[in-house]
Amino acid sequence: MSNHDIDISPPPSKRRHLFKPLISVNNAEAPDPAQFASLAPSLPSRSLTPLQPNQLRIFSWNLNGINPFLQPTITSFFHSSRNKDSSKHASSRESSPVPPTPSLRACLQRWKWPQVVCLQEVKIARSDLKTQQAVRQAVRTPRNVAHGGSEQEPGYMAHFSLPKDKYNARGFGGKVYGVCTLIRDDLASDEHSSIGDLIKDVCWDLEGRVLVLELPSRKLAVFNNYAVNGTDNPYRDTRTGEVTGTRHDRKRAFHTNLQAECKSYESRGWAVVVAGDLNVARSPLDGFPSRRMGEAHVANRIDFEAKFMATEQEGGLGMADTYRALHGGELKYSYRGRGREWGSSCDRVDLILLSSNRVTDGRIVLTEADILDEEAERGPSDHVPLYITVQMKATDVDTSR
Repeated sequence: MSNHDIDISPPPSKRRHLFKPLISVNNAEAPDPAQFASLAPSLPSRSLTPLQPNQLRIFSWNLNGINPFLQPTITSFFHSSRNKDSSKHASSRESSPVPPTPSLRACLQRWKWPQVVCLQEVKIARSDLKTQQAVRQAVRTPRNVAHGGSEQEPGYMAHFSLPKDKYNARGFGGKVYGVCTLIRDDLASDEHSSIGDLIKDVCWDLEGRVLVLELPSRKLAVFNNYAVNGTDNPYRDTRTGEVTGTRHDRKRAFHTNLQAECKSYESRGWAVVVAGDLNVARSPLDGFPSRRMGEAHVANRIDFEAKFMATEQEGGLGMADTYRALHGGELKYSYRGRGREWGSSCDRVDLILLSSNRVTDGRIVLTEADILDEEAERGPSDHVPLYITVQMKATDVDTSR
């Protein structure tokens, strides 16, 4: 994806690249990270700047289960962040006090209160109203002032899309998959709407994988996605239970349906952000020591590129991979598996995509993008958070939703 396909700030000539920019994800000449070291690099996070007027910050994180974030035992996962040596690249989050019982709100504070947080793989059963309410309470209630809280801390609302597919989401009592979008209260006030009016799911997803936040005053739709992981396991018809293919087939159908949803918004002049665990490592730079190269995985990757990254003339959406747009071939990863040495096996499968410059038309300028690729930031998950910041220009409210 060319950096010229998206508005970015500062312009390309004034940005420092640590590696040669990625030209094509299918380029066989792209450097193989495995040739450089036995362990993948782990670069420090960039400082999060305070949000300015008309800026929007979106975080994304595959939690691999939200329950640990509702328990005090998560404390140990974040102690190391207080002991890390500082550097000119070190995140300013590390200077923030870490409360004795970190929680979702502790994460929000370290991230400087982003307006939108897209969480994936929350693993809450649709019938588990108690846990859903616990999440809502955790992000609404400011932490005790003695633990670093403040009466000025913003509140958030939590909205869920949870699995209801009785044939394809049956494991662990329904505690599989699931996405949750956290929305800062003042964002709905800016839209002159209740938050419930801004959130929708999609009819073609019964596994709790997609949640859409609509911001009419900005003509922006934010998709929170936990894309299907392609495997040879069977996929069953949601009405009859009959096997209709594999999870690889379902993954490609997911791509088709998601692309159609994005096109629907773009056809009305809306810009689209697609954020989440998309379960695809786009290029050789995005997997260490290598990507999955089985025939079906390659087909899935080609399908993703054709639908989302290829130009409109080629039948795609021409979206920008925001991290690559700003940082070229810099080696950071979003998946860091547990139970193995840090850096021995990792992938960049969590992405934040943004509509092309033709769609955004100068209304949206990408100013920041990063992956918090540090062991302390992984917490109890096997993924790390990532984010973008964009400068927004207000538009006429679109009421044709």
